[in-house]
Amino acid sequence: MRQKILKELLQNRDSFISGSQLGERLGISRVAIWKHIEALKEEGYDINGVSGRGYQLEDSGIIIPDEIMAGLPQQLIGSQIYYYPRLDSTNEALKRSIKDHLSEGTVYVAGKQEEGKGRRGRKWESPSGGLWFSFLLRPTLSLPQTALLSLVFAVSLVKSLDVFSGSLCQIKWPNDVYCQGKKIAGILLEMSGEIDNADYLIVGIGINVNVRKNDFPAAIAASSTSLLEVNGREIDADEVLLTVLKDLDSYYQEFLKNGFSDIRLEFKSRCLHLGKVIETVRGQDIIRGINTDIDEMGNLMVQCQDDLLRISTGDVKVLN
Repeated sequence: MRQKILKELLQNRDSFISGSQLGERLGISRVAIWKHIEALKEEGYDINGVSGRGYQLEDSGIIIPDEIMAGLPQQLIGSQIYYYPRLDSTNEALKRSIKDHLSEGTVYVAGKQEEGKGRRGRKWESPSGGLWFSFLLRPTLSLPQTALLSLVFAVSLVKSLDVFSGSLCQIKWPNDVYCQGKKIAGILLEMSGEIDNADYLIVGIGINVNVRKNDFPAAIAASSTSLLEVNGREIDADEVLLTVLKDLDSYYQEFLKNGFSDIRLEFKSRCLHLGKVIETVRGQDIIRGINTDIDEMGNLMVQCQDDLLRISTGDVKVLN
């Protein structure tokens, strides 16, 4: 019933809707509506109630799980979806829930993250208007093969965001997504297991959907963008999530069936620094050279004068 109330509030978010109107549409009493509204507020939903006018949902980025799942029949990723108005981190919330025997493909979506996680232990800024979600996989792959999923899902994500950005998005190795030269999305993989098999994999994805320029923290404002900034209008977060989950599942199944070869070619075609001079760090050394290739294990190949170096982890800075 609460999801039905949220759906009604979303459909009428530009105006107030009275408890009596909600009760008539849903076939329950006005008192029952009030109790459900109060429970939704306790869960963290921002619902404004005004005497004599009714209720209005303040946050337009709400995801209705049942509606998303209805658009994902017969697919693994998104087979179960849970939406939370506020979490510390969708990755951490999934980790805590693994002991509850969550099914593979389960997705957690957060309206806001208070302690979002980025690569290499960094904080992932999660301002209002973004799409922040994580999903659980249990791949029967070696850890090196599992690590390739970072690149596989990056390719999937650029394909999805092309639909909403109106332009070709690009990838900065290994899995940051850029649009018009600025970062618009990122991916974080966290896995647990032995060298020959991952017990589980949690994939966290953050997409700047309706984040306004002034809402980006000062440290990343100049290098970040959103679908809102690119298009000049708001994009429905549920449409973005539905498209992204479809493509994630499609590329995951393709990878399991046919491996990385064809997806590697797609990655290379979208890599924003392939053939350019880059800088990265390996151990204590700063590596500068031309990024000549992405190899079959997803490593960065960098030509430094007479040496061809293979880089497996690190951050890339494009120098030209």
